[in-house]
Amino acid sequence: MRVRALPLLVVALAAAPRCAAADASPLRVSLARRRSPPDAAIGPDAAIVPDGATSPDAATTDWIQSEARAYHAHPPVPDWTLEEANATQNAAQPPLPSAKRVSLQNFGNVQYIGTVGFGNPPQYLDVVFDTGSSDTWIPGTNCDSCGSHHQFDTQKSTTFLDTEEKFYDAYGSGSVSGTVVVDTVTIGGYTVDSVRFGVIDDESDKLQEFLADGIFGLGFEGLAHISRPTVFAALAGENADLENMFAFYLTPEAYRAGSELHIGGYDLSVVGPNASFHYTPVVKLPEFDSFMYWTIKMNDFSVLSPTDNRKSDGDENMESRVTVNMCEPFCYAIVDTGTSLISVPAGQFDEVVSKITHGLDCDGIDCDSVDVKDFPVLHFGMEPDNIFLLQPRDYVLCSGWGQCKLQFQSTTDEWWILGDVFIKTYYTLFDAERMRVGFACEGDICRGGRGNIYGDNGDGGAFGAWENAFLLGSCFAAACMFLFVFLLNQQDEEPYLAQDEGLLGAIIDRHTSSPQGYQVHDPKRPLLYDDEDQHAYATSSTTTSQASSYAEARRSFAALPSPPGSTDGNMSDGSCVEV
Repeated sequence: MRVRALPLLVVALAAAPRCAAADASPLRVSLARRRSPPDAAIGPDAAIVPDGATSPDAATTDWIQSEARAYHAHPPVPDWTLEEANATQNAAQPPLPSAKRVSLQNFGNVQYIGTVGFGNPPQYLDVVFDTGSSDTWIPGTNCDSCGSHHQFDTQKSTTFLDTEEKFYDAYGSGSVSGTVVVDTVTIGGYTVDSVRFGVIDDESDKLQEFLADGIFGLGFEGLAHISRPTVFAALAGENADLENMFAFYLTPEAYRAGSELHIGGYDLSVVGPNASFHYTPVVKLPEFDSFMYWTIKMNDFSVLSPTDNRKSDGDENMESRVTVNMCEPFCYAIVDTGTSLISVPAGQFDEVVSKITHGLDCDGIDCDSVDVKDFPVLHFGMEPDNIFLLQPRDYVLCSGWGQCKLQFQSTTDEWWILGDVFIKTYYTLFDAERMRVGFACEGDICRGGRGNIYGDNGDGGAFGAWENAFLLGSCFAAACMFLFVFLLNQQDEEPYLAQDEGLLGAIIDRHTSSPQGYQVHDPKRPLLYDDEDQHAYATSSTTTSQASSYAEARRSFAALPSPPGSTDGNMSDGSCVEV
């Protein structure tokens, strides 16, 4: 068995304090989701394992495709030829399909959560819509270890059927297990009857803290262990007016309302009056015989010269300023809403980061004494002939003190992952009818530039300026207080000191407590770290961090910035940390 663990995101929603002169680092929990094909030895119920089992047995990829055909009569989709890809790209835009909208909550630009109804009448739970996985599961009322999650009460559903089939999903820092059930699912005004999903009765401690109740998998059936066919495929099959496609519009500002999942169609008006999709075909990864992920071929990744990045708006001279192509002849890339950052294979990661940070004061993805304008424009080429740019503000997060962090991470997989950093820059259509992914651009040139370098404020530059002014003012006030206390201590008249001892004590207390107790909300701190970084992170024993979402439940952990206005935070041993 070849285990492929994609970096899936586990998000902690807690305070985001920042020390003015130190780089705060988030507490991290590393999770690695088991990504293996179903067990060939147990036939169509491949996801099922005996009670107490630690993981499903190995499976062959040949069995996946044969079972999909035999049990669900899904004909194989042929690989794309270059001619077919060009025909798809150059075809006229189809008429605008109607699209049902599902509102998504944006948690710190690293996770987007929506609501789905389960059972009849529907019971609504919060889920992460994850194109990097294919199973759907939620907590049940028998789950005593599910913390504060909303739970699905099977006894309240008139259409519930218990298959008594057990499933188990393993993660690097925990696991979930439960029963496969058959019931009704409602999403965006559409309903599908008799669909398979998981109801968990046990989850590990770390998973109890997440904000989302469960996962709604939007990958292909070849990746599924529980939901076969997948819930969305069944939904499209049962509703004649619903095309098997969906689109994600993600707001670039953290916690900003307006993120949406469009099901059965798309709405280009969210991009602009002249917007159109630029399509690239979905392909199979070479390791697998069936479609599993939303995989595309990226035939170019280049870095534009930093000295020319202010000119890199897609004009005809752009190619002359491009550095060496690091994806030649092509790299496989997975378009994944469950991954927050852009993941680069470990063998290419150092080179990619080196090219991006060339000439800057950076240690890996962490940079000091820089401005967002110092970073280059990134050039992504996708088959057949698409070019997409990421401006620095799309992939860099900066503080008001010249500290910036690239929104990239390393992965042990052999393919790239284009996560929310890319998807929030380009409104993205996942078209299973025509096996393609479309990225929407305003006009013919895909310039990017939607990102917000400060993370959660619509006016990032203004926020940074006000924050700097406030912090500098605080430092000046503290210096004045030091001077005042020093001068008082130099007085020789004891009666004066005795007379004002209470005032002096209050001044000293206020001074000594302020630098430690004063917490500056910083929505601009780094979001995600690679799990191989083994630094220790301080955390308060009196505060339990909330976490949102499983769906990355992949290998990494991210600390979310606090929502605007939050002042919660933790400090330990004099250090400034995020949890």
